[in-house]
Amino acid sequence: MTSTFIRITGGLALSLFATAAVAECTAEVMQEKTMSLTESMQALAATDPAKMQEVSMKMQESMTAAASTGDQEAVCAALDELIAELAE
Repeated sequence: MTSTFIRITGGLALSLFATAAVAECTAEVMQEKTMSLTESMQALAATDPAKMQEVSMKMQESMTAAASTGDQEAVCAALDELIAELAE
């Protein structure tokens, strides 16, 4: 499940790297956020697999919606929300 999450998150983020970078949400920033989210998801998988699966489904929905707009800011906002949720 974790490898699927990593592939989906990475694929969605990489699909947006080809677009022009926005001042606050550059490709590098998105990569850092994706790495942070991946680390948090891996830690959650070890402690609470059920919650990790729930968050993973939410992540897939929000990242797909954000990526479909082609808006890097929306992707960064979705990543921020997921990171904050995992920090709780």
